[in-house]
Amino acid sequence: MEAQNDEQRGAAIARPSEVYVQELSAEEHQVLQELYHRTPDAAIKTRCQIILLSAKPMSVPQIAQITFYSEDTVARCIHEFNQRRMACLLPGPKGGRPPKITPDYLKRLLSIIEQDPRTLGCAFSNWTAPMPGCIPGTRDGAVFRRESHSSLRGPAHGYELLRPVLTVASPDPEYDSKRTRIEELQRQAERGEIDLYYEDEIDLALLPTITQYWCKRGHQRKIETPRKNQKRYGAGLIHWVSSKLYWATSEQKDNALFRLVLSQVLEPSPDGAVAGRKMSVVVDTYRIHFAKPVLALFATHPDQIELVTLPTYSPQRNPVERFWKHLRRKVTQNAFFQTIDRLLEAVTMFFQDLTARLDIVRSVAGLAA
Repeated sequence: MEAQNDEQRGAAIARPSEVYVQELSAEEHQVLQELYHRTPDAAIKTRCQIILLSAKPMSVPQIAQITFYSEDTVARCIHEFNQRRMACLLPGPKGGRPPKITPDYLKRLLSIIEQDPRTLGCAFSNWTAPMPGCIPGTRDGAVFRRESHSSLRGPAHGYELLRPVLTVASPDPEYDSKRTRIEELQRQAERGEIDLYYEDEIDLALLPTITQYWCKRGHQRKIETPRKNQKRYGAGLIHWVSSKLYWATSEQKDNALFRLVLSQVLEPSPDGAVAGRKMSVVVDTYRIHFAKPVLALFATHPDQIELVTLPTYSPQRNPVERFWKHLRRKVTQNAFFQTIDRLLEAVTMFFQDLTARLDIVRSVAGLAA
């Protein structure tokens, strides 16, 4: 009998009495609804839902069934709201040890993370290495290892560990003057005063270029390679304003290939090219662009075309370079065409398709809008 009474008392304690939220004001009801729909915090959303359901009114068991929380949790949430009203919706302080990264430490960290460690007197080259006393003004290197990485990550500061890319600074002493002149040519072309073109060449090898590819875990894809590699070469010419694309292919990467693609814009065309309007062709310093046959060709059109050179080691300033990356992504990467003729056929189809999609050419090459 005593055991039965204890069981009944335990059930009475576990089962919450019927409680309802006290009447909500119109303002409280509106704030709860807006907070429920907009907050990214799941706990706050659940509290708002419980209060709004109780105001309908719905009983504690009904709310518990909808929210998948225990009746005790639902009743406790309602009691807290009745006592503290809207203040109870805010999450309480979290437990655990206080963070070792103080605001002052994080401020110093963000001020130096972009600098070379060696310029600050450190005996290492990378901030990612586990080194003691790495932050000037601090002594605990372990703090950096355990805490700094997690503090820098995420949307708050926007840092993540990425592999750097190698680059070469242009040693051209005339870099600024050449850059300024090309920018002025771009503005003239956009005003319709001249026709501005960019030109570049590409190696087309039967041996495919390899890049990342979706594979089932544990099954690395194998791509066939030729026993003997073969090469052909392509040249591309892009109009800075219209995005019109010209191309040519050849067995040799020589001045004949360059002249072949140039001849397509030297002849009068029915696509709106203005007769007599001067053309400027921007190229890199590769020797085929300055061969005697090329200079002779320019001499026969002295008032129609001029050659403009990019600064040395500055491929990023040639939009055709970005276009070649698009070609490799679409055609040559991870693909073995068996014969060089099939490869050239695929490249030709690529060019032909893009002649009707000038918007893609403009977007990929980053041309004038």
